[in-house]
Amino acid sequence: MSFPAACCNTPPVKAAYTSKGTKGNIGDLECYFSGSKASKRGILVNYDIFGMHANVIQLCDILGEMGFYVVLPDLVHGKPLTEAEVGNRDIFNSFCKNAGSWETNEPSYQKVLDYFKQNNVESVGAIGFCWGGKMVITALSKLKGLKGGAIVHPALIEAGDMAKVNAPLMVLPSKDEPDFTAEFDSMKDKAFFSQCLMERFDDMFHGFCGARGDWSNSEQAKRANDAIKLLVEFFNKVL
Repeated sequence: MSFPAACCNTPPVKAAYTSKGTKGNIGDLECYFSGSKASKRGILVNYDIFGMHANVIQLCDILGEMGFYVVLPDLVHGKPLTEAEVGNRDIFNSFCKNAGSWETNEPSYQKVLDYFKQNNVESVGAIGFCWGGKMVITALSKLKGLKGGAIVHPALIEAGDMAKVNAPLMVLPSKDEPDFTAEFDSMKDKAFFSQCLMERFDDMFHGFCGARGDWSNSEQAKRANDAIKLLVEFFNKVL
């Protein structure tokens, strides 16, 4: 697979990393900002259930270096789940119904979209990891103003979710996600289907591009960078 020059020059992920962006607020919503505020292309990033992990911060900075203005809202307000809590079905189910529900997070999504509009960002996309993938695919079906979305090793995707989206979608599952072929094909009748993409990372595990990734491992770092290159290429096309 070939990439445009800007995509080929995407900076690689690093094991030891110092953030380049800034922290701030949109109203009462704490966020991490990266990239130039003068950019006309914005990306909302929805982290996985482990919150503001260094890996997702680094990913935001890479996207910022590639010309996007990136906003990473702290949707769980400093209270991400721990590894032990994720393994507890009752706690995880409670998270999905409460702090992790679309009803809880829709106002935060809208705040970020309004912020982009107020700052003259003309085209906005969204990326979601794990549980964040469910949030992004829901946003693509319910909110106005998103020109495209990407879901990376997504969780909680249900039959019919992809058929409801109103903008181009990129799907990057790992070996641990189900076969999304039928879901992906449900978008074939949409005018924007030619801009959609699905590429499986069957040599990687759920979370490799998020908080579970060990980017000191050369193979994991390489594959995370491969995924980021695809994200850059996709958003360069749709935004």
